[in-house]
Amino acid sequence: MPLDTLGRRTRFKRTPTGKRLILGERDVAILRYLYRYRFLRQSDLIRLLQPKSPKRFTERLGDLFHETGYISRPTFHISQFDQRCVSMLYEISSAGVAFLEAHNELPDRAVTFSRRARGTYNPQHLHTMMIIEALVDVELATELEPNQRFVPVDEILRKAPERARNAKNPLSIPVTIYPSAEHPIVRKRMDTHIIPDALYGIEYLIDGEARYRFWALECERTSPKSRSTTEFSSTALKRAAYAALIQSKQFKVHWGIPNMKVHMVTSDGDHVYW
Repeated sequence: MPLDTLGRRTRFKRTPTGKRLILGERDVAILRYLYRYRFLRQSDLIRLLQPKSPKRFTERLGDLFHETGYISRPTFHISQFDQRCVSMLYEISSAGVAFLEAHNELPDRAVTFSRRARGTYNPQHLHTMMIIEALVDVELATELEPNQRFVPVDEILRKAPERARNAKNPLSIPVTIYPSAEHPIVRKRMDTHIIPDALYGIEYLIDGEARYRFWALECERTSPKSRSTTEFSSTALKRAAYAALIQSKQFKVHWGIPNMKVHMVTSDGDHVYW
């Protein structure tokens, strides 16, 4: 069995010992969360599942990786995993998905990119993790409120018109932007599409009645605040596009949701809503 210089199993290569595991409810919950988000750091899983012993929970993650093969440690994470100071990253494996399917345990996804081919390199990984961590924060915040529930994208799309459900990218939505004093970057009519990084909702139980608010999530890690042209992305152009979308209420037609606001996360970690 390959070990590192300290006699421990290597972090990124499965080295089973033959230990027999019987999966319990928490193990299934780990798989469900990994399917829901595709990538989760060990620290995110601890936040979501609140184990009594984080140390034993970490050891269990190691067993699920080495012994069952139901979860994976993405190899492109190796370059970021420096001196064990970065929380380990996990994703569900194809075997893990098959296990959930066999036990009718597949949850609704919170991100539409959770079904990409496994093992592929993702050059936008930092942006991907920014999206995931923003959604995890939202889901955890709703769990603290007794009358709120996080509504993931699969639940939204399940009720959306057939055209959106069957689209290659169901989050791509058409919008027409017109010149205005409020958005001077737009100098002529633009017919384009917006593709939010994620789409989510929150269910509010008020006087026994369920009410909903929906958000398009945008995570801006590298885009500039503005440009002199609309040929390339910028925060200013996205604001103009979302303003046009909200004014036109095209989200009602395309996604079948009754309302929509925008939740933007900046590279500084600020959360802006409009």
